[in-house]
Amino acid sequence: MTTSSRYTLQRGLGVVTLAGTIFVFVSSGPFGLEAMVRDAGPGAAVLMLLVGLVFWGLSHALVATELSSAVPEEGGFFRWVELAFGKFWGFQTAWWYWIKMLADTSIYPMLFCEYLKYWVPDIGPWQERALRVAIIWLFVCINLRGIRTGGALAVGFTLFILAPFVLFVLLGAPHLTPAAVTPLVAAGKGTLEGLGLALMYGMWCYNTLDSVSIVAGEVRDPTRAYGRAYALAIPCLFLAYLLPILVATSIDPAYAGWDDHHFSTLGYRLGGEWLGAWIALGGLISNVSLFHGALMINTRVPLVLAQEKRFPALFASVGARFGAPWVALVFEGSVYTAIGLTIGSFTDIVVWNQWLNLGIYTLIYLSFLRLRRKRPDLPRRFRVPGGWFGAIAICVGPFLICWAGVPIGGRRLAWAGLLGLLSGPLAFVALRALLGRRAAPSQGAPNTTP
Repeated sequence: MTTSSRYTLQRGLGVVTLAGTIFVFVSSGPFGLEAMVRDAGPGAAVLMLLVGLVFWGLSHALVATELSSAVPEEGGFFRWVELAFGKFWGFQTAWWYWIKMLADTSIYPMLFCEYLKYWVPDIGPWQERALRVAIIWLFVCINLRGIRTGGALAVGFTLFILAPFVLFVLLGAPHLTPAAVTPLVAAGKGTLEGLGLALMYGMWCYNTLDSVSIVAGEVRDPTRAYGRAYALAIPCLFLAYLLPILVATSIDPAYAGWDDHHFSTLGYRLGGEWLGAWIALGGLISNVSLFHGALMINTRVPLVLAQEKRFPALFASVGARFGAPWVALVFEGSVYTAIGLTIGSFTDIVVWNQWLNLGIYTLIYLSFLRLRRKRPDLPRRFRVPGGWFGAIAICVGPFLICWAGVPIGGRRLAWAGLLGLLSGPLAFVALRALLGRRAAPSQGAPNTTP
């Protein structure tokens, strides 16, 4: 494949395709929340979806909108950290995000197979593994055709996934009852334990809202597009989580027995075979769309680092025809294949991810505050309202969640989380020794020209 010596990515994402990319990358519908209700409790699930939106997701979106307009470059959030604190901390943010997403993304082909069991309950273990591998490489090939194709596919996925849940909610609305949010926590769990676990899931539901900033170099007019795309995507995200849960717990309060495709079962109960099958098919599409969105975004991290000689040079290879980072795509496809064949616990991956998010979002929000003070000259088309009071206020919730919620809710995997955070400095030292001290001279002062 022909490659460019300097990556030349296409600005193929407009407002609608960017909003669709946000939705499929962050959510792709309520699939998987059956486990949140079952393990944490219905009241805790609803409460932490709201807490996660107000004190976590909205803060991410506001900060990402301001800083994407100020620094509209490929790399997004680790560019912000680098501009604020230097190359070392920018690399930590990029590395933690990359390894977090390598683990997270690999589970979606597995969840695809779980929803497939609605139709093929006796699928064998080797057939399931073969199907996972086929899904991985199908979407590697799709992403090799560039971000314009990927963004359009994301919009199509969004519409298909949301449609059956609109019908599900409409048919189930007459059954809604206040008892849908009781009990607060699942039977057998203490209040703190149930709320802590629900918070981990709530963070997971919104914690990549800012990650699409990575592709700012591929967005048409990023200084305007991000705010409009978030305004479209965030209401869809929240309602796609909340309303199906309220309907589901109203018509089937026996949440302790819910399985991982229970929305399909309830769709069958409400609308018949056609709705149950559509929701099950939506579950299949949801998981491949999450995989697709994560693959599209995550490959840009090693691409940018390699271009700056902070990662092996091969990762800077971009196809001349479609502008896709083909080496990063093939490498990550191989990693996902290896992990997907030996996948572990879904819940453990969710919890482990939040320990890495503790480091990632602490640096992002500190960078947001530091750049307000250090670089007031940056051309911000959007600013978080309220001056310094508003800037500090939106940081309070994420800091509390990171430094109180994660240690409480994720204490079971604290050792693994701390090892994940420690891997960042070790990787920085190892790569500098391997590649030499040849980072691109522009780093530390990213281009901020509008």
